[in-house]
Amino acid sequence: MGQVLSRGLGKTLLSAAFAVAFGLTLGACEEKKEEQAAEQPAQQETTATQPAPEPAAAPAAQPADTQTAATAPASGEVVLTRGFGASPDTLDPHMNFGAREGWIQDDIYEGLTAGNEKGEMGPGAAEKWETSDDGLTWTFHLRDGLKWSNGDPLVAQDFVNGVIRQLDPKTASPRAYYFSSLIPLVGGQEFIDAADKGDPKTVGISAPDDKTIVMKLKAPQPNMLLLVESYHIPPLHKPSFDKFATDFIKPENIVSNGAYMMTENVPQSHVTLVKNPNYWNVANVKIDKVIYMVTEDDQTELKRYKAGELDTTNEVPSDQLEALKSELGAELRITPYLESQYISFNVTKAPFDNIKVRQALAIGIDRQVLQDKILKAGYQANCGYSPPNDPRYQQPQVPECNMTDAERSEKGKALLAEAGFGPDNPLKVTIESSTDNTSKKMAEGVALMWKQYLGVDAKVNAQEFQAWMNTFYAGGWDVLNDNLIGDMPGPESHLIYMRPSAESGYNWKNDEYENLMNKASEQSDIAKRYELLAQAEKVLLDYYLVTPLDVTTSRHLVKPKVKGWENNILDTHPSKLIRIEN
Repeated sequence: MGQVLSRGLGKTLLSAAFAVAFGLTLGACEEKKEEQAAEQPAQQETTATQPAPEPAAAPAAQPADTQTAATAPASGEVVLTRGFGASPDTLDPHMNFGAREGWIQDDIYEGLTAGNEKGEMGPGAAEKWETSDDGLTWTFHLRDGLKWSNGDPLVAQDFVNGVIRQLDPKTASPRAYYFSSLIPLVGGQEFIDAADKGDPKTVGISAPDDKTIVMKLKAPQPNMLLLVESYHIPPLHKPSFDKFATDFIKPENIVSNGAYMMTENVPQSHVTLVKNPNYWNVANVKIDKVIYMVTEDDQTELKRYKAGELDTTNEVPSDQLEALKSELGAELRITPYLESQYISFNVTKAPFDNIKVRQALAIGIDRQVLQDKILKAGYQANCGYSPPNDPRYQQPQVPECNMTDAERSEKGKALLAEAGFGPDNPLKVTIESSTDNTSKKMAEGVALMWKQYLGVDAKVNAQEFQAWMNTFYAGGWDVLNDNLIGDMPGPESHLIYMRPSAESGYNWKNDEYENLMNKASEQSDIAKRYELLAQAEKVLLDYYLVTPLDVTTSRHLVKPKVKGWENNILDTHPSKLIRIEN
C-alpha cells in the first residue's frame, strides 16, 4: 500500500535507456571518483534575494468549489490552478508518503538534486557531488548563499537534521526505511532499532562544514541521484520545529527552502503557495501563485476543468478517455507510470492464511479481461508484482496469468474444495477499496470474476482514502485492492517495500526473501543484482501474499496555455518549471 495515489509516493536499477533518459550515467557512478554537475543554463543563474513576507494564518474551511479573495489572482499576478484530488493527508515532509502530496512538497522544498521538465535529475540545493570508487561514500556540496524562506542561512546540517528526524522512532515516520533500505545508511537500521536510546552520530550522514554533506552507505545505491531530491531528503528548519513541534508545517509557522512558500491549507478546499523571494533561482520562477484545488471526485474535477476553473487535473475519468481524446486532443496526457496495482491477502486471518485459498483467488482473475472489458483505462495487465519497465529485468510471472476460463474455474474450485469451500459452503470475501472511481471499478470487476469463476460470495467495501488506509492498519481486513508507486524505475523500490522493515502492515516476514534482498543490495553489478531481485520477487509471488493486476498510467488534462509540463514516467511537474502563455 505504498506511495499510494498514493502513499507515494510515497512511494531499482536503471536500464541504459533509463539512465540516459534520466540524465544519469551509471558507469560514472561506479568508475569516476568525482562527478561534477553540469553547468546550469543561463536562465538558472542565482539572483539577489529579498526578505520573505510574513506568512498568512490559515483561514477557516470552506467548500471546495468556491474561490476566496486569497485564491483570486491579483492584478498582473500569474496563477496556476492545479486539480489535486482528495485533501492532503499530511504535508509534513518527513511524514508524507503520498505521491500527490509530493507535488506540493516538491514546490515548497528542494532536495540535494532536482528534476527538470523530463524528470532528469540535476543539481538542486547541491551544485556538485562526488562518490567513492566503491560507491559507498557520497559527498554533496551546497550552493553558495542558500537561504530559508524567512532569510535564515540554509546549511548542510539542515539536511542531516531532516534525515535524522525521519529515522527517529519518536517521529514514527512511514518513510524511515528510506534511509535504512532504499538508501542504506551505515547505522540507519540500528538507530531505528535502538528506539529512544539511539545516537544520531552513529548514523552515516554528517555535515563536516556548512556546505558539505557526507553520506556513508552499507551497500551501493546506483540510483542515488533519484533518491536525494525533495521527496526523499527535504531539509528541516530546526528553529521552527523546536518552537512549534509538529505544528511547524502549518502555513503560519512553516519555513521552507523551495521555490514556493505555503500561505494557506484549507481542509476540503485548497492549498495556496506563493513565490519564495529567498529561493536561489527566484528570478526564473514564472508562476507567482500556485493553488492546489481539492477535487474529491474526478467527474466533478473534469467539469471544473472544462469550465476553466482548473489549468491541470489530478486524474481523468477512465470511462471518458476515448471521448476526451476526440474532444480535447493534446490536452489529454497519458503516460506510462511507476505504479503497480495488485490484490493483497491478509495472511494472518483465516481462511486467507491458507495458501490454497489465496492461490484459488489469484487464479480466479482474468487480468486482460479486467483491463480490456471493465476498466478500459489504458492500463497494462501485469503478471508480476513489480512494473516491467526495465528490459534487463527478467520479471517472474504468476503461472495462472494466461489460463483459459475453463482452467480458471476448474483449478480454482478444486483448490477451494481442498480448503473446505464449495457450493454448500461458499467462501465469503470482502475487498477493501478506496472510492476512487477506477479503483472501485477494478475491485468490483475482481469480485464479479470470483463469483463467476469460483462461486465465491464476494463484495466490495469502498471507503474514502484515509478510511481505507485506516482499515489496512487496523488489520482486520480480508483482501485489499492495493497499489504501490515506485520511487524509481525498475523492481527494487517495489520489492524493498514488502520487507517488514519498510511496511509492517502486511504482517509478513520470509527469511528466504530477506536473504535474497540483502544479497541483492550488496551487488553493484546490475545483472547480478537483478538476478537476485528476480529470485526474491518469485518468492513473493509463490507465497501469494499478493497477486498482480496491472501497471497504470498517469492521466492528466493540461490547458494549452500551460507550458513546461512534459510527460515523464515519474509524473513530476514542478510548478517552478511551468509558465503560462495565453
